[in-house]
Amino acid sequence: MNQQIPVQQRVLLSAILMRDDLAMRNLTLVLISVALGSCAGEATDFARLSRVGPQGIAIDGYSPVSYFSEGRAEQGSSDYAVSHDGVTYWLTDAEQVLAFNADPRRYQPAHGGWCSLMLTGSGQLTPANPESFKIVDDRLLLFWSGDFQGMAIDGSRNWHSKFEDSAGEMALLAKADAAWTRLLAGTVRQKIVLFNESDGDRINETRRAVAKKQYE
Repeated sequence: MNQQIPVQQRVLLSAILMRDDLAMRNLTLVLISVALGSCAGEATDFARLSRVGPQGIAIDGYSPVSYFSEGRAEQGSSDYAVSHDGVTYWLTDAEQVLAFNADPRRYQPAHGGWCSLMLTGSGQLTPANPESFKIVDDRLLLFWSGDFQGMAIDGSRNWHSKFEDSAGEMALLAKADAAWTRLLAGTVRQKIVLFNESDGDRINETRRAVAKKQYE
């Protein structure tokens, strides 16, 4: 025979369930932060902090070698996949594979493939556009470019507007490096900013869930 639960017990049970639900949501947020390495005070590594797309590929599948050898952005192929420091890149041919494996650190994008310019200011992480780039001091810098509030933004042009000579450019790069070092060390919290919907296609689902959307 069914028994009715007294009112006081029902209220107590409801409170317990609400408490457990809140605890579960808090636990979920903590797990997301741990997955991103975004808790201030906790160091992370290059692979966890690097920008990879939904498929787990860096630079949206563009070949990091092509920027150096061809002077332009070129889409790579999964047939010529290579990995270094826990990050996977797609190259265009077997010759590029040999070049990459001979000196992988040279071809790694600076700042994990995030926008180098954004790091010099707010220190926030913004997905870079693989077709907006510059080689500086034999390092591949990538920049955010795209549409924002009806304006076409050229990240490479914005980068050049921040300095007047090579010394100024190196000082700007040093600021980006310092911000990246702080993120790796865990002395600042990771903050991801998206400026349009296509930015979300350049990061994985976990990061999209915590990113700040400036276009909404």
